[in-house]
Amino acid sequence: MDEMQQERIDYNMWLMGAYVTQAVGVAVSNALNGKKSKAKYFAKPFSAVEREERERTPEDDFIQFSAWAVVYNENFRRKNEGQGE
Repeated sequence: MDEMQQERIDYNMWLMGAYVTQAVGVAVSNALNGKKSKAKYFAKPFSAVEREERERTPEDDFIQFSAWAVVYNENFRRKNEGQGE
C-alpha cells in the first residue's frame, strides 16, 4: 500500500468517526432532552458541505458544542455514579 492510499484510508476513517460522533451526540441529546433537544444530524455529507465552502454559523457551533456537552456530561455522570452518597 502506498502513502496516497494510506492517506485516503485515514481520511475515510476520520470521516466515519465524525459521522458516528455526531450520530451518538444527537441520539444522546434526544434521549436526555426529548423534544427540547436542538441537536440535529448532518443535513448533507461532509463532501457536499466542503464543495459549497460555506462559512460556519453560530448555529453550527451551537449544535456541535451541544452534542459534545451531552456526551461529556453523560460520561461524567456514569463515571461518578454512586459517589457522594
